[in-house]
Amino acid sequence: MSGVLDTVTDLLWEANVNRTRMPFVREFIADDDVDSAYEIQRRIVQRKIASGRTRVGRKVGLTNPLVQAKAGVHEPDYGTIMNDMVFHDGVVFDPKDYVKPKIEAEVAFALKKDLHAWDIPTIEDAIDYIAPAFELVDCHYENYGMKIVDTIADNAACAGIILGARQPYGKVDLRDVRLSLTRDGVEITSGVGSNVMGNPINAIAWLARTACEQDVPLQAGELLLPGSIGLIMDFDFGPLYRADITGVGSVTARFAEE
Repeated sequence: MSGVLDTVTDLLWEANVNRTRMPFVREFIADDDVDSAYEIQRRIVQRKIASGRTRVGRKVGLTNPLVQAKAGVHEPDYGTIMNDMVFHDGVVFDPKDYVKPKIEAEVAFALKKDLHAWDIPTIEDAIDYIAPAFELVDCHYENYGMKIVDTIADNAACAGIILGARQPYGKVDLRDVRLSLTRDGVEITSGVGSNVMGNPINAIAWLARTACEQDVPLQAGELLLPGSIGLIMDFDFGPLYRADITGVGSVTARFAEE
């Protein structure tokens, strides 16, 4: 199996570096071999660190039950956010830097304390701030028909995070916040905070537990994405995308014309 993991890691690393496509990981490992998929992700992260980048956060994916059913899984997965994947409100991306980008809107969390437990009071005590955010989604396969091992290995399809203005945690009930995501002013998806595992904080609890179980606990300063409030949308070149989340704020991003 080590040889197979070496091969897949090399293929995925080449796809990352050259922004190209590769066969699904499930063509190399069993489509339910989650441990091997996370090992591939860890190896890619190690190569990124060796190239001078640093880990600054994690993202949770597959928090929507409908998406889980489509992928044939019963729980979320997570990816790793590196320092060169963090952007801010109003960013304009270059199309040549991505393969098949998509976008989703959520509430980002930042930690001020390490997390070695995952009960809600401990997590809430560790939160530094929240912010409206986009996740820039991308994958290195021929299409988005991924199974769980495909998405985990390819960093849970996370290519970046776009942050709006910081807000204190606790001013609004995140279960009730409402999202409106627009494309050049026309709404293309909406949702409520409870779409994310009942409450986005529950996704952070899942992440904290999983990170501890994998001996990579969440650390002070990390940025955390709990999952999309609305649907994942195509991120077309040219239009302005704006997410408004009640009580949290707004964030914008776009791609330059191709």
